[in-house]
Amino acid sequence: MVELAHAHVEPRWCVREMIVAADGLRLAALLFSPPAPPRGALLICHGAGSTKENHAIMAEQAAAAGLAAMVFDFRGHGASDGAMDAGGEHDVIACGEALASASRAPWLAARGSSMGANSMLRAAHARPGLFRSLVVLCPADEAALLRGLDALRRPAARDDPDAGQFGRFDQKSLRRLLSTSSIVEIARGLPRVLLAHAFDDASVPFSVSLELACVVTPPTRLIALAEGGHRGPQRSPEVARATLEWVIENG
Repeated sequence: MVELAHAHVEPRWCVREMIVAADGLRLAALLFSPPAPPRGALLICHGAGSTKENHAIMAEQAAAAGLAAMVFDFRGHGASDGAMDAGGEHDVIACGEALASASRAPWLAARGSSMGANSMLRAAHARPGLFRSLVVLCPADEAALLRGLDALRRPAARDDPDAGQFGRFDQKSLRRLLSTSSIVEIARGLPRVLLAHAFDDASVPFSVSLELACVVTPPTRLIALAEGGHRGPQRSPEVARATLEWVIENG
């Protein structure tokens, strides 16, 4: 009889639930930690109507690469309090600070998708130096976000009993913010930015990323996907690999 030996496999990461305070609200978060002291940390910001769980794979890949990583629910999303309003950037700053403190990583980077990319850019503008580098996926500009708010006001959306699970939005606060700001101007001068966008994105035009690429400070990179739609960049293995290479190289 042949006896098989069972190899001991070291865990590649551990996951811990956290609550982060922002503007008096409780934000639900998950912290992914590598088994050794992290070489850096990555904050991951989801888009409108999404949740932290939808981006857990990126956090797992980051932890496997030796980074601490955090995914969180924006206000008005998932298990977090409140409604999404003009304070989205405060959620990014609060969670970034919580990740830096909990992980004790030597540097912090951030990756955001769509609405999350918009809030992340606002946070980086408001708090220079908080993030060493940024990864911006299909960034929603003000026009795209206003179109999304318009869709929520249609009768079909209001009468949908499942609509609440996709997010709770403060229309008045968001419209005031979006009508008086420009994400292109907010991003102007931000350093070390990787952008990824699909040509066939029907929600946010590819031209938005082109505009951002022209105003950020080098080094910068733009990954143009031939297809994949609005969610293509966040699901792309190529973009995931580029994310880790970018933040580690610029850490």
